[in-house]
Amino acid sequence: MLNRRRFIAGTGATVAGAVTASTGVGANEAETAGEANGDRNERATVIAHRGFADTYPENTVGAFELAVQGGSDDAADRRGADWIELDVFPTCDGEIAVFHDSDLGDLTDTEGVLYETPASEVFDAEVLESGETVPSLEEAMEVIPPNVGVNIDIKEGSPDVQFGRVDDPEAEREDWEWLETVVDVATSYDNELLFSTFWEGALATVLDIDSDLPAAYLLYDSIQEGLDVTDEYDTEAVNPPLEMIYGTPFFDDETYEEIDLVDEAHARDLPVNVWTINTWYEVEQLIDAGVDGLFLDYSEIVRWGGLQS
Repeated sequence: MLNRRRFIAGTGATVAGAVTASTGVGANEAETAGEANGDRNERATVIAHRGFADTYPENTVGAFELAVQGGSDDAADRRGADWIELDVFPTCDGEIAVFHDSDLGDLTDTEGVLYETPASEVFDAEVLESGETVPSLEEAMEVIPPNVGVNIDIKEGSPDVQFGRVDDPEAEREDWEWLETVVDVATSYDNELLFSTFWEGALATVLDIDSDLPAAYLLYDSIQEGLDVTDEYDTEAVNPPLEMIYGTPFFDDETYEEIDLVDEAHARDLPVNVWTINTWYEVEQLIDAGVDGLFLDYSEIVRWGGLQS
């Protein structure tokens, strides 16, 4: 793993034009990635949050198809995604759905808890009156080009799993068995991957399935706790919220410890990918603070800084 200006969100993921460092991806691999992806700028990785969720109907095949279209420079007329972020749940009969909420009712024309609903109903549910339906993980992966990374955000598949840290992750192992299917599907494609989650039980299960899989813990209520999990599981990235980035106008000093998370992550040779960014000003402040990746709902907000550089 390499840190800032390698613009990676998982093991081995690179973009062209990156400077080769002494650890992580070697020069030949970086050169190969460069040939595949074309020239890219050196600002930050653009990660399409749910396929640019406020631009297209989130977590749909149509969103993913459109999110990857465009140039790879921030100043391009249309900025395409370097990575796609998507969310996964199991259906009650073991299929893997790409969707963010456990409740289908808020975003689709179908009612019910997703993991209690059969695949036939889940995959027929229309998202936000868009004409797009909830896709399977396989359908989503099919339309994401192999040179675009995929950040798979793991949601809960049972009411019995505990959010955040748990005393005994192994005790939840049975409730996370569906992740074996997620791993099987995702790793059958050539995309770079990052498995991320708020649930320690899910993180432990992914790495139990294969300890070499690139994974990350999603930080939420404590910077130190997030770093502790990062160290304990030897994860491949640090994915915090905007308000955790010390030294920016957005840092919430009433909620979070006064820890420079970017420095801490880079000292570990880990990239910092921040969620969720919605203005050009946030983009510029975060890049100045040294972050490596930006989860965006709109790709256009990187354009201002791209034109200035």
